[in-house]
Amino acid sequence: MKKLFTIAFSALIALSLILSPAAEGREVSYGKEYSLITPASSGYPDDGIKLTDGIFGTVPDGKSNYYSSAAYVGLNRSNVNENGDFVIILDLGRKYSDLSAFTIGFLNETDVGIYAPKSVTFALADERNGEYVDVGTLDTQKSTADGLSETFAMTLAADDAEGRFLRVTIKHLGSFVNADGAETTAGWTFIDEISVYSSGNDGTVGNTSSEDERESSDSEPSSPESNTSDISDVSDESGADEEIKPGDNGFAIAVWVLLAVSMLAMTVALFAKKKERF
Repeated sequence: MKKLFTIAFSALIALSLILSPAAEGREVSYGKEYSLITPASSGYPDDGIKLTDGIFGTVPDGKSNYYSSAAYVGLNRSNVNENGDFVIILDLGRKYSDLSAFTIGFLNETDVGIYAPKSVTFALADERNGEYVDVGTLDTQKSTADGLSETFAMTLAADDAEGRFLRVTIKHLGSFVNADGAETTAGWTFIDEISVYSSGNDGTVGNTSSEDERESSDSEPSSPESNTSDISDVSDESGADEEIKPGDNGFAIAVWVLLAVSMLAMTVALFAKKKERF
């Protein structure tokens, strides 16, 4: 019984660290609108909600790869802008003055031409077509070796960053030298989620006006070049069918209540057993 009590107490401490508000904070991007300034591939399209729906890419049942998951938006190298970037603008719905973290999820599945980008830059503005201020840049530094199949996320921490519109600039990996010494060009960048977090200190900034005009990226995406893809069509199956909302206070409270009840039950049982000895 003492062993069980010790295990439960240790689990309680570990969970308190996991759920601590010292992490990202409250998610404010869930379900928010965004636009792909550089279009997605028609074979792996965006439906307007994939990147903020809380669904992350997993290997679907019966499959052996991540890219078959419908949670991903596929960006082909044929659609980079003049700077070699993919660009996404996310509307948070109102201006925040306490943005504390920015997270983006990618896929690195090298045997099918999907590579992590070179870097990601986050910038904020009060107006959609206004002046954006850089918050910071993350370098991915992921391996390009053959046979890799991994999904990952990167987070940029911020100190009360301000803005309503988030511009995400993804630097395509481009050309690189592979393990055999041959020059190779990355074909694809796959994204499954973009998340923005607030520290909860904001209480003074209200709604701001915004331009309702959308960029030309809302039009039908152009087809990727035939020589940049060795991937089959996306399956309708998806192993990621559960919505995950980081920072959900309701979930945290439920877990704490369950743990408290368990701890109480074990304590009562421990005292009951001691009584039996006397």
